[in-house]
Amino acid sequence: MTASGFTITPVSPLAVRVTQGYGGGTEAHMDESTARVEAALAAARAAQPSWAALSPAARASKLRAAAKVCLEGADTLAAIVSEETGKPLGEAYSGDVLGVADLFAYWTKHGPAWLAPRKARIPTLDMPGKRGVVEREARGVVAVISPWNYPVALPMRVIVPALLAGNAVVLKPSEFTPRSGAWLIAKLAEVLGPVVQCVEGDGAAGAALVAARPDHVHFTGSTGTGRKVAVTCAELGIPCDAELGGKDAAIVRADAAIERTAAGIAWGVVHNAGQDCASIERVLVDAAIADRFLPALVAAMDRVAAEVPGLTTAPQRATVLAHLRDAVDRGARFLCGGLPDGDGPVPPTLIADLPRDGAAWRDESFGPLAVVEVHAGDDALVAAANDTVYGLGGSVWGADLAAAEAVARRLRTGMVWVNNHAFTGAIPDLPWVGRGASGLGLMSSPEALDHLTRPRVVVVDRSTAIEPWWYPYGPTLVDLMKQLIVRQRDGGLGALLATLGKLNARNKALRP
Repeated sequence: MTASGFTITPVSPLAVRVTQGYGGGTEAHMDESTARVEAALAAARAAQPSWAALSPAARASKLRAAAKVCLEGADTLAAIVSEETGKPLGEAYSGDVLGVADLFAYWTKHGPAWLAPRKARIPTLDMPGKRGVVEREARGVVAVISPWNYPVALPMRVIVPALLAGNAVVLKPSEFTPRSGAWLIAKLAEVLGPVVQCVEGDGAAGAALVAARPDHVHFTGSTGTGRKVAVTCAELGIPCDAELGGKDAAIVRADAAIERTAAGIAWGVVHNAGQDCASIERVLVDAAIADRFLPALVAAMDRVAAEVPGLTTAPQRATVLAHLRDAVDRGARFLCGGLPDGDGPVPPTLIADLPRDGAAWRDESFGPLAVVEVHAGDDALVAAANDTVYGLGGSVWGADLAAAEAVARRLRTGMVWVNNHAFTGAIPDLPWVGRGASGLGLMSSPEALDHLTRPRVVVVDRSTAIEPWWYPYGPTLVDLMKQLIVRQRDGGLGALLATLGKLNARNKALRP
Protein backbone atom coordinates (compact mmCIF):
# COMPACT_ATOMS: atom_id res chain seq x y z
CA MET A 1 0.00 0.00 0.00
CA THR A 2 2.98 2.30 0.20
CA ALA A 3 3.42 4.52 -2.83
CA SER A 4 5.84 7.23 -3.79
CA GLY A 5 4.78 10.83 -3.45
CA PHE A 6 3.43 13.35 -5.89
CA THR A 7 3.83 17.07 -6.20
CA ILE A 8 1.42 19.86 -7.05
CA THR A 9 2.23 23.09 -8.84
CA PRO A 10 -0.15 25.97 -8.02
CA VAL A 11 -1.70 27.50 -11.11
CA SER A 12 -4.08 29.85 -9.34
CA PRO A 13 -5.64 29.99 -5.88
CA LEU A 14 -8.35 27.63 -7.11
CA ALA A 15 -6.45 25.28 -9.39
CA VAL A 16 -3.52 22.91 -9.12
CA ARG A 17 -1.83 20.68 -11.65
CA VAL A 18 -0.78 17.20 -10.66
CA THR A 19 2.72 16.61 -12.00
CA GLN A 20 3.37 13.15 -10.62
CA GLY A 21 1.00 10.37 -9.63
CA TYR A 22 0.84 8.72 -6.23
CA GLY A 23 2.84 5.89 -7.77
CA GLY A 24 4.81 8.00 -10.21
CA GLY A 25 4.33 7.89 -13.98
CA THR A 26 5.29 9.66 -17.16
CA GLU A 27 3.52 12.77 -18.41
CA ALA A 28 1.94 10.68 -21.17
CA HIS A 29 0.70 8.24 -18.54
CA MET A 30 -0.73 11.14 -16.55
CA ASP A 31 -2.47 12.52 -19.63
CA GLU A 32 -4.04 9.12 -20.32
CA SER A 33 -5.17 8.77 -16.71
CA THR A 34 -6.57 12.29 -16.66
CA ALA A 35 -8.63 11.69 -19.80
CA ARG A 36 -10.13 8.46 -18.42
CA VAL A 37 -10.83 10.00 -15.04
CA GLU A 38 -12.43 13.13 -16.42
CA ALA A 39 -14.74 11.06 -18.63
CA ALA A 40 -15.83 8.89 -15.70
CA LEU A 41 -16.31 11.89 -13.44
CA ALA A 42 -18.37 13.69 -16.08
CA ALA A 43 -20.63 10.66 -16.54
CA ALA A 44 -21.13 10.32 -12.78
CA ARG A 45 -21.81 14.03 -12.37
CA ALA A 46 -24.38 13.99 -15.17
CA ALA A 47 -26.22 11.05 -13.60
CA GLN A 48 -26.13 12.26 -10.00
CA PRO A 49 -28.95 14.89 -9.98
CA SER A 50 -31.63 12.44 -11.12
CA TRP A 51 -30.37 9.84 -8.65
CA ALA A 52 -30.43 12.38 -5.81
CA ALA A 53 -33.94 13.46 -6.82
CA LEU A 54 -35.26 10.03 -5.84
CA SER A 55 -36.49 9.66 -2.29
CA PRO A 56 -34.21 7.77 0.13
CA ALA A 57 -36.79 4.97 0.15
CA ALA A 58 -36.67 4.73 -3.65
CA ARG A 59 -32.88 4.69 -3.65
CA ALA A 60 -32.97 1.96 -0.99
CA SER A 61 -35.25 -0.12 -3.20
CA LYS A 62 -32.83 0.14 -6.12
CA LEU A 63 -29.89 -0.72 -3.87
CA ARG A 64 -31.68 -3.86 -2.67
CA ALA A 65 -32.05 -4.89 -6.31
CA ALA A 66 -28.35 -4.15 -6.90
CA ALA A 67 -27.45 -6.25 -3.86
CA LYS A 68 -29.34 -9.20 -5.31
CA VAL A 69 -27.36 -8.95 -8.55
CA CYS A 70 -24.05 -8.76 -6.69
CA LEU A 71 -24.84 -11.65 -4.37
CA GLU A 72 -25.99 -13.89 -7.22
CA GLY A 73 -22.36 -13.70 -8.36
CA ALA A 74 -20.88 -14.22 -4.89
CA ASP A 75 -18.94 -17.32 -5.92
CA THR A 76 -17.39 -15.52 -8.86
CA LEU A 77 -16.52 -12.51 -6.74
CA ALA A 78 -14.90 -14.65 -4.02
CA ALA A 79 -12.81 -16.44 -6.61
CA ILE A 80 -11.64 -13.14 -8.11
CA VAL A 81 -10.69 -11.79 -4.68
CA SER A 82 -8.81 -14.97 -3.81
CA GLU A 83 -6.94 -14.97 -7.12
CA GLU A 84 -5.96 -11.29 -6.94
CA THR A 85 -4.94 -11.15 -3.27
CA GLY A 86 -3.69 -14.69 -2.70
CA LYS A 87 -5.83 -15.04 0.42
CA PRO A 88 -7.58 -18.38 1.03
CA LEU A 89 -11.03 -18.72 -0.49
CA GLY A 90 -12.55 -18.90 2.99
CA GLU A 91 -11.05 -15.52 3.91
CA ALA A 92 -12.27 -14.08 0.61
CA TYR A 93 -15.82 -15.08 1.55
CA SER A 94 -15.64 -14.07 5.23
CA GLY A 95 -13.51 -10.95 4.91
CA ASP A 96 -14.94 -9.47 1.72
CA VAL A 97 -18.02 -11.04 0.16
CA LEU A 98 -20.20 -11.76 3.20
CA GLY A 99 -19.94 -8.16 4.33
CA VAL A 100 -21.59 -6.96 1.11
CA ALA A 101 -24.85 -8.63 2.08
CA ASP A 102 -24.76 -7.14 5.58
CA LEU A 103 -23.97 -3.64 4.28
CA PHE A 104 -26.86 -3.54 1.86
CA ALA A 105 -29.30 -4.95 4.42
CA TYR A 106 -28.20 -2.49 7.11
CA TRP A 107 -28.21 0.69 5.06
CA THR A 108 -31.37 0.03 3.07
CA LYS A 109 -33.26 -0.77 6.29
CA HIS A 110 -32.08 2.06 8.53
CA GLY A 111 -30.56 4.67 6.23
CA PRO A 112 -33.73 6.32 4.88
CA ALA A 113 -34.84 7.32 8.39
CA TRP A 114 -31.41 8.82 9.14
CA LEU A 115 -31.62 10.88 5.96
CA ALA A 116 -34.99 12.41 6.88
CA PRO A 117 -35.03 16.17 7.54
CA ARG A 118 -34.68 17.25 11.17
CA LYS A 119 -37.07 19.86 12.52
CA ALA A 120 -35.20 22.83 13.94
CA ARG A 121 -35.93 24.03 17.47
CA ILE A 122 -36.58 27.77 16.95
CA PRO A 123 -37.66 29.70 20.09
CA THR A 124 -41.24 30.75 19.41
CA LEU A 125 -41.26 33.63 21.90
CA ASP A 126 -37.98 35.18 20.76
CA MET A 127 -38.54 34.52 17.05
CA PRO A 128 -42.26 34.00 16.41
CA GLY A 129 -43.72 32.75 13.13
CA LYS A 130 -40.66 30.85 11.98
CA ARG A 131 -40.13 27.19 11.15
CA GLY A 132 -37.08 25.41 9.85
CA VAL A 133 -35.59 22.06 8.94
CA VAL A 134 -32.06 20.73 8.57
CA GLU A 135 -31.73 18.45 5.56
CA ARG A 136 -28.97 16.06 4.59
CA GLU A 137 -27.92 16.95 1.06
CA ALA A 138 -25.75 14.66 -1.06
CA ARG A 139 -22.27 16.04 -1.64
CA GLY A 140 -22.36 15.16 -5.35
CA VAL A 141 -19.68 12.83 -6.69
CA VAL A 142 -17.72 10.81 -4.12
CA ALA A 143 -14.33 9.50 -5.23
CA VAL A 144 -13.30 6.26 -3.50
CA ILE A 145 -9.61 5.34 -3.72
CA SER A 146 -9.37 1.84 -2.30
CA PRO A 147 -6.53 -0.54 -1.35
CA TRP A 148 -5.80 -4.13 -2.27
CA ASN A 149 -5.98 -5.89 1.10
CA TYR A 150 -9.81 -5.97 1.25
CA PRO A 151 -10.73 -5.01 -2.31
CA VAL A 152 -14.47 -5.53 -1.82
CA ALA A 153 -15.26 -4.89 1.85
CA LEU A 154 -13.40 -1.59 2.17
CA PRO A 155 -14.79 0.27 -0.84
CA MET A 156 -18.31 -1.06 -0.29
CA ARG A 157 -18.38 0.35 3.25
CA VAL A 158 -18.24 3.76 1.59
CA ILE A 159 -20.03 3.10 -1.69
CA VAL A 160 -23.30 1.77 -0.23
CA PRO A 161 -24.03 4.64 2.18
CA ALA A 162 -22.72 7.19 -0.33
CA LEU A 163 -25.21 5.97 -2.93
CA LEU A 164 -28.06 5.77 -0.46
CA ALA A 165 -27.40 9.39 0.49
CA GLY A 166 -27.85 10.44 -3.14
CA ASN A 167 -24.24 10.68 -4.26
CA ALA A 168 -22.68 9.31 -7.42
CA VAL A 169 -19.50 7.27 -6.94
CA VAL A 170 -16.27 6.89 -8.89
CA LEU A 171 -14.15 3.99 -7.62
CA LYS A 172 -10.40 3.76 -8.23
CA PRO A 173 -9.45 0.24 -7.10
CA SER A 174 -5.87 -0.72 -6.39
CA GLU A 175 -3.82 -1.60 -9.45
CA PHE A 176 -3.06 -4.88 -7.67
CA THR A 177 -6.75 -5.86 -7.46
CA PRO A 178 -8.44 -4.17 -10.44
CA ARG A 179 -10.78 -7.03 -11.34
CA SER A 180 -12.52 -7.01 -7.97
CA GLY A 181 -13.41 -3.33 -8.26
CA ALA A 182 -14.37 -3.52 -11.90
CA TRP A 183 -16.64 -6.54 -11.24
CA LEU A 184 -18.40 -4.73 -8.40
CA ILE A 185 -19.05 -1.55 -10.34
CA ALA A 186 -20.22 -3.49 -13.41
CA LYS A 187 -22.76 -5.39 -11.30
CA LEU A 188 -23.97 -2.24 -9.57
CA ALA A 189 -24.29 -0.46 -12.90
CA GLU A 190 -26.60 -3.17 -14.21
CA VAL A 191 -29.23 -1.77 -11.83
CA LEU A 192 -28.08 1.75 -11.04
CA GLY A 193 -26.67 2.91 -14.38
CA PRO A 194 -23.93 5.54 -14.81
CA VAL A 195 -24.24 6.86 -11.25
CA VAL A 196 -21.45 4.37 -10.45
CA GLN A 197 -18.15 4.46 -12.35
CA CYS A 198 -14.80 2.67 -12.13
CA VAL A 199 -11.40 4.02 -13.14
CA GLU A 200 -8.61 1.45 -13.22
CA GLY A 201 -4.95 2.37 -13.01
CA ASP A 202 -2.04 3.00 -10.69
CA GLY A 203 -1.10 6.07 -8.67
CA ALA A 204 -1.39 8.31 -11.72
CA ALA A 205 -5.09 7.51 -11.96
CA GLY A 206 -5.58 8.18 -8.26
CA ALA A 207 -3.83 11.53 -8.47
CA ALA A 208 -5.83 12.47 -11.57
CA LEU A 209 -9.08 11.54 -9.82
CA VAL A 210 -8.37 13.89 -6.91
CA ALA A 211 -7.18 16.66 -9.25
CA ALA A 212 -10.42 16.36 -11.28
CA ARG A 213 -12.27 17.85 -8.30
CA PRO A 214 -14.86 15.38 -7.10
CA ASP A 215 -17.08 16.67 -4.31
CA HIS A 216 -15.66 14.35 -1.66
CA VAL A 217 -12.67 11.99 -1.52
CA HIS A 218 -12.44 8.84 0.57
CA PHE A 219 -8.95 7.37 0.60
CA THR A 220 -7.97 4.15 2.34
CA GLY A 221 -4.30 3.22 2.34
CA SER A 222 -0.91 4.02 3.81
CA THR A 223 -0.35 6.96 6.10
CA GLY A 224 2.26 8.55 3.85
CA THR A 225 0.13 8.52 0.73
CA GLY A 226 -3.00 9.47 2.67
CA ARG A 227 -1.35 12.61 3.97
CA LYS A 228 -0.45 13.64 0.44
CA VAL A 229 -4.02 13.03 -0.71
CA ALA A 230 -5.30 15.15 2.19
CA VAL A 231 -2.91 17.98 1.30
CA THR A 232 -4.12 17.99 -2.31
CA CYS A 233 -7.75 17.99 -1.16
CA ALA A 234 -7.02 20.92 1.15
CA GLU A 235 -5.46 22.82 -1.75
CA LEU A 236 -8.58 22.19 -3.81
CA GLY A 237 -11.10 22.73 -1.01
CA ILE A 238 -12.42 19.16 -1.26
CA PRO A 239 -13.66 17.36 1.89
CA CYS A 240 -11.51 14.29 2.48
CA ASP A 241 -11.64 11.14 4.57
CA ALA A 242 -8.29 9.42 5.00
CA GLU A 243 -8.40 5.95 6.56
CA LEU A 244 -4.75 5.17 7.16
CA GLY A 245 -2.38 2.77 8.87
CA GLY A 246 -2.15 1.35 12.34
CA LYS A 247 0.17 -0.18 14.91
CA ASP A 248 -2.35 -1.89 17.16
CA ALA A 249 -1.31 -3.24 20.52
CA ALA A 250 -2.86 -6.11 22.46
CA ILE A 251 -2.51 -5.86 26.24
CA VAL A 252 -2.53 -9.19 28.09
CA ARG A 253 -3.41 -8.63 31.75
CA ALA A 254 -2.34 -10.98 34.52
CA ASP A 255 -5.79 -12.61 34.73
CA ALA A 256 -6.19 -13.34 31.02
CA ALA A 257 -7.43 -16.77 29.95
CA ILE A 258 -4.24 -18.29 28.54
CA GLU A 259 -5.45 -20.49 25.68
CA ARG A 260 -8.30 -18.31 24.40
CA THR A 261 -6.18 -15.17 24.55
CA ALA A 262 -3.32 -16.87 22.72
CA ALA A 263 -5.67 -18.07 19.99
CA GLY A 264 -7.30 -14.66 19.62
CA ILE A 265 -4.05 -12.74 19.48
CA ALA A 266 -2.52 -15.20 17.02
CA TRP A 267 -5.50 -14.60 14.73
CA GLY A 268 -5.16 -10.85 15.24
CA VAL A 269 -1.50 -10.97 14.18
CA VAL A 270 -1.70 -13.21 11.11
CA HIS A 271 -5.21 -13.06 9.59
CA ASN A 272 -4.96 -11.99 5.97
CA ALA A 273 -1.19 -12.46 6.42
CA GLY A 274 -1.23 -9.45 8.75
CA GLN A 275 -2.27 -7.21 5.85
CA ASP A 276 -4.87 -5.34 7.86
CA CYS A 277 -4.56 -1.81 9.22
CA ALA A 278 -5.91 -3.09 12.55
CA SER A 279 -3.87 -6.26 12.81
CA ILE A 280 -2.03 -6.76 16.09
CA GLU A 281 1.58 -5.62 15.63
CA ARG A 282 2.56 -5.29 19.30
CA VAL A 283 1.82 -7.79 22.09
CA LEU A 284 2.27 -6.39 25.61
CA VAL A 285 2.19 -8.98 28.36
CA ASP A 286 1.98 -8.57 32.12
CA ALA A 287 5.12 -9.97 33.76
CA ALA A 288 3.01 -12.06 36.15
CA ILE A 289 1.68 -14.18 33.29
CA ALA A 290 4.49 -13.98 30.70
CA ASP A 291 6.15 -17.32 31.47
CA ARG A 292 2.86 -19.13 30.87
CA PHE A 293 1.35 -16.98 28.13
CA LEU A 294 4.26 -16.59 25.71
CA PRO A 295 4.77 -20.34 25.11
CA ALA A 296 1.03 -20.64 24.50
CA LEU A 297 1.15 -17.77 22.01
CA VAL A 298 4.12 -19.31 20.18
CA ALA A 299 2.25 -22.61 19.97
CA ALA A 300 -0.85 -20.86 18.62
CA MET A 301 1.21 -19.06 15.98
CA ASP A 302 2.87 -22.30 14.93
CA ARG A 303 -0.49 -24.08 14.66
CA VAL A 304 -1.86 -21.60 12.13
CA ALA A 305 1.32 -21.16 10.10
CA ALA A 306 0.20 -23.52 7.35
CA GLU A 307 -2.98 -21.49 6.79
CA VAL A 308 -1.30 -18.09 6.49
CA PRO A 309 -1.05 -16.99 2.85
CA GLY A 310 1.86 -15.21 1.27
CA LEU A 311 2.00 -11.44 1.08
CA THR A 312 -0.02 -10.02 -1.79
CA THR A 313 2.45 -7.62 -3.40
CA ALA A 314 6.20 -7.51 -3.94
CA PRO A 315 6.55 -4.03 -2.39
CA GLN A 316 4.78 -5.18 0.76
CA ARG A 317 6.97 -8.26 1.03
CA ALA A 318 10.02 -6.02 0.73
CA THR A 319 8.76 -3.85 3.62
CA VAL A 320 8.17 -6.86 5.88
CA LEU A 321 11.56 -8.37 5.09
CA ALA A 322 13.21 -5.02 5.81
CA HIS A 323 11.56 -4.93 9.24
CA LEU A 324 12.75 -8.45 10.01
CA ARG A 325 16.32 -7.71 8.89
CA ASP A 326 16.29 -4.51 10.94
CA ALA A 327 15.29 -6.55 14.00
CA VAL A 328 18.21 -8.91 13.43
CA ASP A 329 20.62 -5.99 13.03
CA ARG A 330 19.42 -4.53 16.35
CA GLY A 331 20.02 -7.74 18.26
CA ALA A 332 16.39 -8.80 18.64
CA ARG A 333 15.44 -12.46 18.75
CA PHE A 334 12.58 -14.36 17.17
CA LEU A 335 10.34 -16.36 19.50
CA CYS A 336 8.93 -18.02 16.37
CA GLY A 337 9.17 -17.48 12.64
CA GLY A 338 11.73 -15.03 11.31
CA LEU A 339 13.20 -14.47 7.88
CA PRO A 340 11.79 -16.89 5.28
CA ASP A 341 13.79 -19.32 3.27
CA GLY A 342 14.35 -17.89 -0.19
CA ASP A 343 11.12 -16.84 -1.86
CA GLY A 344 8.91 -18.73 0.58
CA PRO A 345 6.10 -17.09 2.53
CA VAL A 346 6.93 -15.03 5.60
CA PRO A 347 6.14 -17.26 8.59
CA PRO A 348 4.12 -16.02 11.59
CA THR A 349 6.74 -14.21 13.63
CA LEU A 350 7.11 -12.87 17.17
CA ILE A 351 10.00 -10.50 17.85
CA ALA A 352 11.43 -10.03 21.35
CA ASP A 353 14.10 -7.68 22.74
CA LEU A 354 13.63 -5.09 19.99
CA PRO A 355 14.67 -1.52 20.88
CA ARG A 356 11.91 1.06 20.58
CA ASP A 357 13.60 2.68 17.58
CA GLY A 358 13.33 -0.58 15.62
CA ALA A 359 11.26 -0.44 12.44
CA ALA A 360 8.88 -3.18 13.57
CA TRP A 361 7.98 -1.16 16.67
CA ARG A 362 7.96 2.28 15.07
CA ASP A 363 6.40 1.73 11.62
CA GLU A 364 3.46 -0.22 10.29
CA SER A 365 4.70 -3.65 9.16
CA PHE A 366 1.51 -4.89 7.48
CA GLY A 367 2.63 -8.49 7.66
CA PRO A 368 2.35 -11.60 9.89
CA LEU A 369 4.61 -10.34 12.66
CA ALA A 370 4.38 -8.66 16.05
CA VAL A 371 6.78 -7.27 18.62
CA VAL A 372 6.49 -8.71 22.14
CA GLU A 373 7.27 -6.80 25.32
CA VAL A 374 6.78 -7.76 28.99
CA HIS A 375 5.76 -5.13 31.59
CA ALA A 376 4.69 -5.13 35.21
CA GLY A 377 1.21 -3.74 35.81
CA ASP A 378 -1.46 -1.84 33.92
CA ASP A 379 0.26 1.55 33.99
CA ALA A 380 3.38 0.24 32.24
CA LEU A 381 1.31 -1.76 29.75
CA VAL A 382 -0.80 1.28 28.84
CA ALA A 383 2.26 3.50 28.50
CA ALA A 384 3.83 1.01 26.09
CA ALA A 385 0.62 0.70 24.06
CA ASN A 386 0.36 4.47 23.71
CA ASP A 387 4.01 4.82 22.62
CA THR A 388 3.15 5.24 18.94
CA VAL A 389 2.09 7.94 16.51
CA TYR A 390 -0.75 5.69 15.35
CA GLY A 391 -4.14 5.44 16.99
CA LEU A 392 -6.43 3.05 15.16
CA GLY A 393 -7.32 0.18 17.50
CA GLY A 394 -6.18 -1.73 20.53
CA SER A 395 -7.35 -4.59 22.69
CA VAL A 396 -7.17 -5.62 26.35
CA TRP A 397 -7.46 -9.25 27.43
CA GLY A 398 -8.44 -10.25 30.95
CA ALA A 399 -11.01 -12.08 33.09
CA ASP A 400 -11.99 -9.04 35.20
CA LEU A 401 -14.13 -7.34 32.55
CA ALA A 402 -14.62 -4.09 34.46
CA ALA A 403 -10.89 -3.73 35.04
CA ALA A 404 -10.06 -4.66 31.43
CA GLU A 405 -12.59 -2.12 30.13
CA ALA A 406 -11.11 0.57 32.35
CA VAL A 407 -7.66 -0.17 30.90
CA ALA A 408 -9.07 -0.17 27.35
CA ARG A 409 -10.48 3.34 27.83
CA ARG A 410 -6.97 4.59 28.59
CA LEU A 411 -5.70 3.67 25.10
CA ARG A 412 -5.33 6.58 22.70
CA THR A 413 -7.15 4.90 19.84
CA GLY A 414 -10.37 5.32 17.90
CA MET A 415 -11.48 1.77 18.72
CA VAL A 416 -10.88 -0.54 21.66
CA TRP A 417 -11.90 -4.14 22.21
CA VAL A 418 -11.95 -6.30 25.33
CA ASN A 419 -11.11 -9.98 24.84
CA ASN A 420 -11.26 -9.71 21.05
CA HIS A 421 -9.70 -7.67 18.29
CA ALA A 422 -10.73 -5.83 15.10
CA PHE A 423 -13.71 -8.01 14.20
CA THR A 424 -16.06 -5.00 14.33
CA GLY A 425 -15.05 -3.97 10.83
CA ALA A 426 -17.77 -6.39 9.75
CA ILE A 427 -20.46 -4.67 11.87
CA PRO A 428 -22.04 -1.82 9.87
CA ASP A 429 -23.47 -0.08 12.95
CA LEU A 430 -20.04 0.58 14.50
CA PRO A 431 -17.73 3.33 13.24
CA TRP A 432 -14.32 2.37 11.91
CA VAL A 433 -12.25 5.33 13.03
CA GLY A 434 -8.76 6.22 14.20
CA ARG A 435 -6.75 9.15 15.48
CA GLY A 436 -3.25 10.50 15.07
CA ALA A 437 -1.32 9.02 12.15
CA SER A 438 -4.16 6.54 11.59
CA GLY A 439 -6.11 9.24 9.83
CA LEU A 440 -8.99 11.67 9.99
CA GLY A 441 -11.74 9.66 8.35
CA LEU A 442 -14.58 7.40 9.32
CA MET A 443 -16.38 4.44 7.78
CA SER A 444 -19.63 2.67 8.70
CA SER A 445 -22.34 3.61 11.25
CA PRO A 446 -24.85 6.48 11.08
CA GLU A 447 -21.95 8.85 11.86
CA ALA A 448 -20.58 8.21 8.36
CA LEU A 449 -23.45 10.23 6.92
CA ASP A 450 -21.94 13.34 8.49
CA HIS A 451 -19.06 12.86 6.03
CA LEU A 452 -21.05 11.74 2.97
CA THR A 453 -23.65 14.52 3.14
CA ARG A 454 -23.66 18.23 3.91
CA PRO A 455 -26.31 19.94 6.04
CA ARG A 456 -28.71 22.34 4.34
CA VAL A 457 -30.85 24.69 6.40
CA VAL A 458 -34.28 25.76 5.12
CA VAL A 459 -36.16 28.37 7.20
CA VAL A 460 -39.61 29.80 6.40
CA ASP A 461 -40.83 32.97 8.15
CA ARG A 462 -44.60 33.44 8.40
CA SER A 463 -44.30 36.59 10.46
CA THR A 464 -45.59 39.91 9.10
CA ALA A 465 -43.96 42.01 11.81
CA ILE A 466 -40.85 44.15 11.42
CA GLU A 467 -38.07 42.29 13.20
CA PRO A 468 -36.72 43.95 16.35
CA TRP A 469 -33.12 43.62 15.12
CA TRP A 470 -33.87 45.40 11.83
CA TYR A 471 -33.19 49.11 11.35
CA PRO A 472 -33.87 51.57 12.83
CA TYR A 473 -32.06 50.62 16.01
CA GLY A 474 -33.04 52.30 19.23
CA PRO A 475 -33.14 51.88 22.98
CA THR A 476 -35.98 49.37 22.73
CA LEU A 477 -33.66 46.88 20.95
CA VAL A 478 -31.12 47.19 23.73
CA ASP A 479 -33.89 46.65 26.30
CA LEU A 480 -34.99 43.52 24.48
CA MET A 481 -31.49 42.07 24.35
CA LYS A 482 -31.04 42.72 28.06
CA GLN A 483 -34.37 41.13 28.91
CA LEU A 484 -33.55 38.05 26.83
CA ILE A 485 -30.30 37.69 28.77
CA VAL A 486 -32.12 38.11 32.09
CA ARG A 487 -34.73 35.52 31.07
CA GLN A 488 -31.99 33.00 30.24
CA ARG A 489 -30.24 33.76 33.52
CA ASP A 490 -33.14 34.08 35.98
CA GLY A 491 -36.29 32.97 34.18
CA GLY A 492 -39.50 34.98 34.14
CA LEU A 493 -41.37 36.77 31.37
CA GLY A 494 -42.81 39.98 32.83
CA ALA A 495 -40.21 42.52 31.75
CA LEU A 496 -39.68 40.70 28.46
CA LEU A 497 -43.38 40.88 27.56
CA ALA A 498 -43.43 44.57 28.41
CA THR A 499 -40.50 45.19 26.07
CA LEU A 500 -42.14 43.17 23.31
CA GLY A 501 -45.20 45.41 23.71
CA LYS A 502 -43.03 48.46 23.08
CA LEU A 503 -41.65 46.79 19.95
CA ASN A 504 -45.17 46.12 18.65
CA ALA A 505 -45.98 49.77 19.10
CA ARG A 506 -42.83 50.65 17.17
CA ASN A 507 -43.83 48.33 14.36
CA LYS A 508 -47.23 49.98 14.01
CA ALA A 509 -45.60 53.39 13.86
CA LEU A 510 -43.20 52.25 11.13
CA ARG A 511 -45.93 50.89 8.88
CA PRO A 512 -46.99 53.35 6.12
